[in-house]
Amino acid sequence: MTITTERAYGARRVYETIPLDGEAVALRLSDRVIELGPKEAAFYDRVAEWLPSSRPLAALALDAGVGPAGLERRLGQLAEAGLLYRKDSLPAVVSGIELHRDYFAKLLPSWLDEAFSHPFWERMTSGGGSLRLFAGWLIELYHYTRNANRHMPLSCAHTRDKPLKALRAKHYAEEWNHYHYFMKSLKALGYSEPAVSSSVPLPMTLALSNFMRQAAREDILAYSICSAVLEGTTIERATYNPYYQRCAELYSVPNEAIQPIYAHLDLDVKYQHSDLFLDILKEVDVVPAARAGRILDYGHQLAEHIWLWTDNIERYYDREDNPMPRRPFDPRLE
Repeated sequence: MTITTERAYGARRVYETIPLDGEAVALRLSDRVIELGPKEAAFYDRVAEWLPSSRPLAALALDAGVGPAGLERRLGQLAEAGLLYRKDSLPAVVSGIELHRDYFAKLLPSWLDEAFSHPFWERMTSGGGSLRLFAGWLIELYHYTRNANRHMPLSCAHTRDKPLKALRAKHYAEEWNHYHYFMKSLKALGYSEPAVSSSVPLPMTLALSNFMRQAAREDILAYSICSAVLEGTTIERATYNPYYQRCAELYSVPNEAIQPIYAHLDLDVKYQHSDLFLDILKEVDVVPAARAGRILDYGHQLAEHIWLWTDNIERYYDREDNPMPRRPFDPRLE
């Protein structure tokens, strides 16, 4: 194995770094956990810092205290473990089906783990939450679902290929009014329809919606992967039942507030929205590597937005003195 360029390797994404005894660490990737001893961990840190920099390869060798042959061997060991990949091993193009099968389907579980790793979910299911937090999350879900009317039409308008436009338009026709399910739930919790419909979403709810708008304008496949991540938890009831049932038990959520949520999720399953991204990619013959990378990056960014959205929801609705639903800005009250 010969290193032919300064940046022959790329680093795979590390989702979590877990300290072990001494200075050893365990690094969680999308498909494995890799344990490194203190020396190996220190070398990996140097490599991870060097790769995105403009420093020459000789600087990395100097930092690591090894010669060219030793450096090549140690980089190869990191690649063999799965922490690095050789750039020349990546395909120049992939088909749409390959993008879904070989990349998206394998990465989605780790993205969803990251998206829903916020302490909010553990707090809610362990009894440390409240009915107020549950209702606040529903209010923001109402706003995000209603805001589908801000980004889904864009996804149709910016799609040039007829088969893809038809799939995106069908999805919009099936989704545009689903916010009314969350309104039903909120009314069952005692919130009036005028109060909810006239309220304003939190900043991160708008940010998530605007991120979808950006994706729709840039690349319809980037938009579609974001949509696919959001649909990733609606494949079957087993993926969403526990949270709602646990909250109902812990916070006395009435059944009338839970059933509309189930009805909405069951409708997504009926429409097979979790298969939409694959249906779209079946219509795509070739995706250049650079575009595929951007598409996958959008998927991961969407997962990060979900985490930040959850954080914003918890911080706002956890404070009893914050209006709920959130009032429109009125300078006379400020």
